[in-house]
Amino acid sequence: MTVNTDITIFNARYDATNRTDVFIPTRIRGASYYESEGVNTRNGVWTDQSIYKLRVPLIGSEIEESRVYLPEKQYRTAESAEGYWSIRKGDFLLITLYEGEKESYTSKEIAAIAEKLGVKLITVTEYADNTVRGSDSVKHWRIGGA
Repeated sequence: MTVNTDITIFNARYDATNRTDVFIPTRIRGASYYESEGVNTRNGVWTDQSIYKLRVPLIGSEIEESRVYLPEKQYRTAESAEGYWSIRKGDFLLITLYEGEKESYTSKEIAAIAEKLGVKLITVTEYADNTVRGSDSVKHWRIGGA
């Protein structure tokens, strides 16, 4: 079933001081969300797997502080992440508006937040910027996760 929801995406940025990735949250209202259960097999081992599909419409969604979307490569090389958001494989999503006090988080902190709030922690496995073609009413960013 597809539902409208609010999300928090955590975009990875390299922290040269600590020599590790940190994740910068961006809250987005008005995304559509679809979850399906599936089964995966690898080397004869069957495992349950949830599949998540999200769409963030260009028109109708509200992005925190009106941040501007930057493609992955531009976001990664931008001098600062302030005022921007992005999508890349390995980013994290929470299906809630997380109102944390910090400007950036580690992956362990995000996992602890998800557990504390009782929400699923979704890792971005695919994405597409579908804002180039079509009318404004169909333009969106598509995010797939597991």
